[in-house]
This record gives sequence, C-alpha cells and structure tokens, in this order.
Amino acid sequence: MTFRPILLAALGGILASFPAKAIINIEELRMDETQPGWASSSTLAFNGQRGNIHEDKFSLNGGVQWNREDLQVRNLILFTVNRSQAEGTTFSEDYFGHLRHTRQLNDMVAWEVFTQYQEEPLNDSYRRRLAGTNARFPVEQPFIHGYFGAGVMYEERRVIPAELAAVERDDVRFNFYLNSRYELSENAELALSFYLQPSVDDLADTRSIVNLGITSRVTRLFSLTLDLSYSNESEPLVGQAHDAWSYSMGVNLSF
Repeated sequence: MTFRPILLAALGGILASFPAKAIINIEELRMDETQPGWASSSTLAFNGQRGNIHEDKFSLNGGVQWNREDLQVRNLILFTVNRSQAEGTTFSEDYFGHLRHTRQLNDMVAWEVFTQYQEEPLNDSYRRRLAGTNARFPVEQPFIHGYFGAGVMYEERRVIPAELAAVERDDVRFNFYLNSRYELSENAELALSFYLQPSVDDLADTRSIVNLGITSRVTRLFSLTLDLSYSNESEPLVGQAHDAWSYSMGVNLSF
C-alpha cells in the first residue's frame, strides 16, 4: 500500500495558509515510484456564499508523474492555483509549479534536477524562482524509514512592500532534507520531514522547516489528510516573518 499520491491534497492548503513559505516539502508530495507508466492526483474545489457577503473561492491542486518501464527514470509535475474573491474584489491569489526529473544511478543513489516557480501577487507581489540538483539516498534505520537528500540550488526571490521599492535577493543555497514514514495501521500512515537550506556564502543565513503529515485511507479512491508545518528563516525578505506555523486538512481523490 502506498500513500504517495494522497498527500497532494494538502498542497493547496499549505500554500494558502502559509503565505510566502520559502520551502515546499516536495518529498511528501511524490507519487508512487514503484509502478511504471502514468499516474495523476488532483483536488478541485469551489465554494462561496451569497447574502450579506458575496464570496467565491477556487482551488486546483495536483500533479502528474511518468515512470519509465524499468523505473530508472521518473518525471514529476506538481501544480497549484488558488484564488478568492469577495464583493467582486480578489483578496487572495497564489500559483505554484514544480518540475522534477529523477534518474536512478544504482540501488542506493538517485540524481535529480528540478525547477520551481511560486507567486503570490497580493502578498507584497511575492515571487520565487529556483533551479537545482541533488542526490537522493534511501535510509533504513531503526527509527528512520525514508530518504536523505543533499544538493545545491540557485534561487531568486522578490517582494514589493507597500510604498517601498522592490526587494530582490539572489542566493545559491545548499539543500538538505530527511524524510521518514511510519505505518500507524493498515490504512493510516505518518510522515515526518526536515529541510535545511543554508546559504553557500553565509552559513548563518539559514532556512528550515519541519513537517508532520498523517494520511488515512477511507476507500481505494478517497483519503483524509492532516498536515502540520513549522518554518524558520534567519534573514527573511522585508515584510516576511522569521517563523510561522501552518496546518491543512483535506479530502483527496486518487485515480
């Protein structure tokens, strides 16, 4: 039993409830890497109200993955679009896209390249673009059952605070992560991840995130998810917090 496609349901909730979060937990959003061919997972949601307040919300989150027949090459695309309006005025908007290519070098090492785009136009015109590469290793120890990754990435970030000039920052950062999964029951799983991204030029300039996710399968197609995250950044951009909490709950359809 695999829960890889299920946690995609949390992606939109994480981005919406955690503005301008610098680290997105891609390891928790991977799909099943043990089956060849195509796989997809998506969550589409509309909700709103009419009366004293006219409000509309739209959310589309999901991904597509292709695994070569021998499973030695894998390609993954993740995406999110969130938009909320009240009285005809948009008050929340964010976009996210991630493309990752993985090549399995041997049983112990995979090499990956990736690129990512994130934008929140109404949150001080926040924008983040990056590209990088890393090595990924399986870890099987008494208390760790998952993957360790180590690599480097180039990142561009920008915010335009109200009544201030644009603030831009370009960095080259190391990227380390450790992900572990624990089976709670036949139909429930817990995932714990830790990311660390220090600047190559200044190791004291560090970002980190701890993520905890629980998934419970209701039927073959439907699952419930709960995701909790805490992030910290030693030198955030102007207008961004040093640390923040986020949570999301969702229902996921996998096919």
